[in-house]
Amino acid sequence: MVRTLLKITLSLALLATALVAHGAVLDVVPVSATVYALVGPLGQRDQANAGDNATFGAVLTPEGVILIDSGAGDGGAQLIARALRGVTKLPVRWVINTGSQDHRWLGNAWFAARGAKILALQATVDDQHALAAQQVQALAQAGSAGGAPPSPLSSPDPLAGDDARLVLGGVRVELRRFGPGHFPGDAVVWLPEQRVAFAGDLVFADRMLGVLDNGSRVDQWARSFHAFASTLHPRVIVPGHGRPCSLEQARAQTGDYLDWLVGQARPAAENMEDLQQAVTRIDAATPRTFRELANAGELNRKNINRAYLQFQMP
Repeated sequence: MVRTLLKITLSLALLATALVAHGAVLDVVPVSATVYALVGPLGQRDQANAGDNATFGAVLTPEGVILIDSGAGDGGAQLIARALRGVTKLPVRWVINTGSQDHRWLGNAWFAARGAKILALQATVDDQHALAAQQVQALAQAGSAGGAPPSPLSSPDPLAGDDARLVLGGVRVELRRFGPGHFPGDAVVWLPEQRVAFAGDLVFADRMLGVLDNGSRVDQWARSFHAFASTLHPRVIVPGHGRPCSLEQARAQTGDYLDWLVGQARPAAENMEDLQQAVTRIDAATPRTFRELANAGELNRKNINRAYLQFQMP
């Protein structure tokens, strides 16, 4: 009897260890009975996460899975596919890209080869085309994509405009663009009946967002975020990074931080304050709520620097 109990206890411990190890790559978080978030690590990309240090989404329909973003190449796509097998045997029938960062779309070819249709807005596809060569080279050099260099497959028939309304597997889905975000072509997947928004890189939760030198300005991103929030009023947000959250949390960790960056960096640049002195001063004055976000120590000074330089441009 004792031996049996010990075996059961050991088996449960091993199972728990396996589940934790699996969840350390993509943690499958239910949003509803048919909607899931696939939450990747908040830190940097590496070989273990195959570039999938982001959050993805899945909507289950009677005809198959609607996948929100496809991972960073074949390795990232396979991590997503393995995570989905834990919740459904249905195939991925549609892949919707919310943006043009590598882990949003460089897994497209892997899913397309298995019958999935790739969907994205024209602005997103244009940005993907502009960045494809650079992203493939960067992933190959980093060795984090898992296997051969990814094939940069965009949607072959992009959806025109900033508002596309679809019915996929009997589910109403809207693809909405509110303006530039983390990348210029960022978009949002909206489930109007459930009021769930897959916000892509328009929203970062649990971790500090990153400002990049890619043609998208922090003031534009702030306006896009506020337009998204005031237009949709989502019940649940599945962010581009982090766990599913409320609109209140998204405002506190993305909208408020963007507003703060704009309010600090714009006057410093307009007054021609010395760049390094401005970065040091603004960094020291960063509110505690932002400092406590994951990756803040690594990103905050870079964000201030890049925001300042953006406001120096005409």
